[in-house]
Amino acid sequence: MKAAILGATGLVGQELVDLLLANENYSEVHVLVRRPYNRFHPKLEEWVINFDEVNEIELPKVDHVYCALGTTIKQAGSQEAFRKVDYTYPLEIGRELQELGATRFALVSALGAHPNAKTFYNRVKGDVENGLRVIGFESLLLFRPSLLLGERDEFRLGEQAAARVSTLLRPIIRKSAYAPIEARDVARAMIERTLAATPGVTIVESKEMRQD
Repeated sequence: MKAAILGATGLVGQELVDLLLANENYSEVHVLVRRPYNRFHPKLEEWVINFDEVNEIELPKVDHVYCALGTTIKQAGSQEAFRKVDYTYPLEIGRELQELGATRFALVSALGAHPNAKTFYNRVKGDVENGLRVIGFESLLLFRPSLLLGERDEFRLGEQAAARVSTLLRPIIRKSAYAPIEARDVARAMIERTLAATPGVTIVESKEMRQD
């Protein structure tokens, strides 16, 4: 089979690339990126695209889509720009890939995602979940991790501080739904669940992905 990854340079995305390249179920792994990825592997194909013009450019034909696109309001610069990355891009690219034959879509969402959530972040995640439901994928898998642990390329002060505190408290809160989770555990769960997916919508909460 063939897989596409959106958000390949992010925390979960990098883990997805490693695991998918090592997975014998996939013969091709396509990364859709905005700037050169500069990684080489016999199974890896890089697509440098303008995410604002996905309706006008060529995209790969794949079986499964793994979406780990995400940003912060600080990085994006505004709520509007944040929504474009976390909502508009997954829907527009997902729709195009579905029309090209993709049957399964796996999304990194967030714990507490809901269109009526109190926080803007979780409302956007809830909106994108609902938007993906109507596109028509044979299987839609929504993964809702808690605080992600791992080495990011960029520094996020708030997340770094929260991660340190959560790591210290892990022995106490490890069974909690809010316990932090390693990015690799999320990526591993996404691949395992996607390969075994049944038709319809599957929601996977953070505690179901943890490997500890």
